[in-house]
Amino acid sequence: MKGDRPVHIESVCRSKNGVNIYCYKNPSLHSFHISLFVKSGCMYEDEELSGITHFLEHIAIRNVNHLYEMKLYALLDSKGVEFNASTYSEMVQFYVGGASKNFQFGAEVISKVLSPITLPKSEIDSERKRIKAEIRESDDKTSLATFTMKKVFEGTSLSNSIVGTNKTIDRIGLNKLEEYRVKILGRKNIFFYVTGNFTESDIEFLKNRIEEYDVSSDLKNSNIAPIPRSFGKREELVYVKNADYTIIRFSFDLDMKKYSVAETDLLYDMLLSGYNAKLFIELSEKRGLFYDVSGATERYKNIGSLYFSFELQSKDLNEAVKMTVAVLNSVKRKRNVDADAMKAAYVDNAYMLYDDSRELNFTFGYDNHIMDEKYLSVEDRKNRYENVTSERLSEIAASIFRTSNLTVTIKGNKKKIDVLAIEAILQELDKEE
Repeated sequence: MKGDRPVHIESVCRSKNGVNIYCYKNPSLHSFHISLFVKSGCMYEDEELSGITHFLEHIAIRNVNHLYEMKLYALLDSKGVEFNASTYSEMVQFYVGGASKNFQFGAEVISKVLSPITLPKSEIDSERKRIKAEIRESDDKTSLATFTMKKVFEGTSLSNSIVGTNKTIDRIGLNKLEEYRVKILGRKNIFFYVTGNFTESDIEFLKNRIEEYDVSSDLKNSNIAPIPRSFGKREELVYVKNADYTIIRFSFDLDMKKYSVAETDLLYDMLLSGYNAKLFIELSEKRGLFYDVSGATERYKNIGSLYFSFELQSKDLNEAVKMTVAVLNSVKRKRNVDADAMKAAYVDNAYMLYDDSRELNFTFGYDNHIMDEKYLSVEDRKNRYENVTSERLSEIAASIFRTSNLTVTIKGNKKKIDVLAIEAILQELDKEE
């Protein structure tokens, strides 16, 4: 106990066929959440089958509906249970959640993701059309994000689209999907994560359901990303794609062997998240150069990317670059760096994770067993963030915010963008004070 607060700890059990089930129980809730994490995605795909993981995600859910004689969706609605999935570059998360009384129904549904594909060709072709519609309706082909990924991760699988292309999706039929399913849904490459309020008999029920399936593949993906040739030693700084509006993105290489998840989270938040984020205050609040800024820290176990982008008027581009460099340099030079200012979300609000079985599920499933952070508990995770100092944030900022780590991508009028002038401004990142 800590004061009057019970300290819950992540536990693990294993099915007889070798699948780990991690549990983080909170008896105070009225809900459950079960995720099946699969270590697969475009990072591991051959280019000729680009998008197969995402395709299989769709087919697996359609296959479960088929196993329920096409009555699954009505059953889900009748019980108020959600069943869905998301595909990322390095993993797929299938998840089911609802009221605790429906745990065993949810466990049965999600375990059926491990089933062989029994869909007729017509069903697979229908899902293929849906994915091609998703590709058509998205802006992936023309987006700045896609343009950037092609530059930042050039020559690696991470430069490919998660959803694939029409050409690659057309190559994938039942045999390839089933062969791929058997390969990636193996005991060493998957795990279940369970959060919320459930009983020991609920977990035993889930174990029994998992044991009905063949998960004998020994594939074990490790979340080690392929390293681009120019990673950490960038030479060409600025890339421009023609457009009739102006948007700029800064992408910095991260060596994740040098920085923790907590450190990169707090550095990103100090600059870009929260009400008092330094870049937002200086460029938006004070100067009105843009309305909003978006970004993220994309991380794998060995490398990653800290990036942010904003749209602005073309006449303000050079000024915005100059101000961005000034803000980054101020953090490197220990000016106005306050690690404690951004810790509240992770420290004061740490135990709010207990209130949200979905968020706790993803956070601990991803951080602990995809990124291998190995938090024992919410308390342990809280302490990781609490122990990051302002001095450490300035130290890692000085290591990260250099031109050797930087790729700047711009969509705008090529005739009006002075690339040499922008590159000259960016060189200020490498100057000592």
